[in-house]
Amino acid sequence: MLWGRSGNRCALPSCRKNLVEDETQTDDASIVGDEAHIVAREVGGSRGDSQLTLVERDKYDNLILMCKIHHKMIDDQPFEYTVEKLHEIKTQHLDWVEKNLSPDTDRQRDDEIYATYIDRWTQLVDITNWKAWSSSVLVGGQPQISVVQFENLIELNNYILSRAWPKRYDKIEFAFNNFRVVMDDFINVFSFYKEKDGDVDDPLYTTEKFYKKLTKWDEEKYNQFLKQFDFHVELVQDLMCEMTRAANYLCDQIRKQLSSSFRINEGVLLIETGPDMSFSYHTVRLEYKTTDQTFIKYPGLEKFMKTRQDRGYHFGNGVNKKYLKQTFD
Repeated sequence: MLWGRSGNRCALPSCRKNLVEDETQTDDASIVGDEAHIVAREVGGSRGDSQLTLVERDKYDNLILMCKIHHKMIDDQPFEYTVEKLHEIKTQHLDWVEKNLSPDTDRQRDDEIYATYIDRWTQLVDITNWKAWSSSVLVGGQPQISVVQFENLIELNNYILSRAWPKRYDKIEFAFNNFRVVMDDFINVFSFYKEKDGDVDDPLYTTEKFYKKLTKWDEEKYNQFLKQFDFHVELVQDLMCEMTRAANYLCDQIRKQLSSSFRINEGVLLIETGPDMSFSYHTVRLEYKTTDQTFIKYPGLEKFMKTRQDRGYHFGNGVNKKYLKQTFD
């Protein structure tokens, strides 16, 4: 919204520099502007004394597009460039863009629809804390996830499925839907053996150790259940890995087609695994190893179980048909 409505120009009337340098035959486009905060992101920053919450400080209404020089200037001179003055500069700039640059209103409308969907996605997957909450699935050999986060994933699944897509950026739409079908299988597979645990104020869904609940000792059955538990844990973890790849791919497509600055400062989503045999933990970067959509497209649960070792970092292998029937003996 900010870049589109601002015409990719610095909002300062004496500047209005174009902040996107086109790509060349040898290099990508160059972004020479910043999404500057009117009220600072941090309470101790320039114009940081405000009733706005930390979330509200990152919203469109509190952002103004500036070249890097004037971004530094307004932060160095907060008494000259007050909150009120910056809002006035922004309003005047948006009016100037509307009158002088003849913006593509259809494209701007579509971009804002995508931006709304992306905002909701980043909120419900808690993208800022991706490594933390995904690690609870991947670390320790007994996947768990907070009830709140799990219910957010269910809500997100329904949200993406019900979207009316503008059909302008086909790769973004493909990436959204690819992420959703991976997430859907993650939700369903995790749910087979989930049980509620944790504090009343911070409940968790954890993976039930069903092999420990035999009513009488039967070594053969115990080993069979233990093997089934290990398979289940590895499948849940592999779906978490695939969901991370799908999320990073979606971020890539947002940068390529809609907003080149999207999560540039934060970088790609990472996961943490462990402990291994030496009691060490490892941070892992997960991305698809090709740009071919026929490979990237999630193949469904049965084929994923067969081919997960070919898709990159993984925990297990093999197929259990019971997962496809959605029931257990």
